[in-house]
Amino acid sequence: MRGRSIPLSLPRRLATEFSYAARRVPRATLSARLTLGPLVAARRLVDERPPWSAIFARAFALAAEEMPILRRGYVQLPWPRLVEWPTSVACVVVERDWGGEPALFFLRIKDPAGLGLTAIAARVREAKTAPVESLRENCRALRLARLPWPLRRGLFWLGLNLGRQLPNWYGSFGVSVLGAERVAISSVVAPWPCFLNYGPIGPDGVVEVYLSFDHRVMDGMAGARAIQALERMLHGPLLAELRALATRAAA
Repeated sequence: MRGRSIPLSLPRRLATEFSYAARRVPRATLSARLTLGPLVAARRLVDERPPWSAIFARAFALAAEEMPILRRGYVQLPWPRLVEWPTSVACVVVERDWGGEPALFFLRIKDPAGLGLTAIAARVREAKTAPVESLRENCRALRLARLPWPLRRGLFWLGLNLGRQLPNWYGSFGVSVLGAERVAISSVVAPWPCFLNYGPIGPDGVVEVYLSFDHRVMDGMAGARAIQALERMLHGPLLAELRALATRAAA
């Protein structure tokens, strides 16, 4: 049966290169059920509610300050080794309409642990609502997608294997935003050393959280401790920030 040929759009080229870069990353995935009732209640009282992706990105970056292993990546140049960065770089995956099709773009946020929740939330909202080509990072990605595929693929590989460039190209960890669609990703194709995603958050605050990680960088016990640290940050600093924002809104 003959079908019609559909050329790859620029965003599809980017998704293809991300998938190709991730193909040899040996991943393991852990899941845990967290109860975030106090955060849900505090967030409801904030006038401009921070996106959950912003909350999780900041919480994971704070956990990475406590656990340096969450700021490490595996690179092959100039020789196979681990690299540890002084701060985290979050990469939030954002779906936008581009040329009449749904497309994935990648918002990198440097040092989320050093930014307030309000600033991170503003970056995420901008990435979701501003004209796609008004954002410098999107323009850079689309220029890259226009390159011939051998050059494009080579640059993606270099970005994944040069210690200084990995967080600049990909981020030190990724965050998915599919929870609002009432789904979660259980089988991950991702180049990040750590990839965090979560399912729908129930009215009682119960949510299933998934942490996928590069097994060359860390093992399952470290992953379990990372989820525990994430939970502490959510119930500690993040809850305090949300309550402070709610108090400010009520004043």
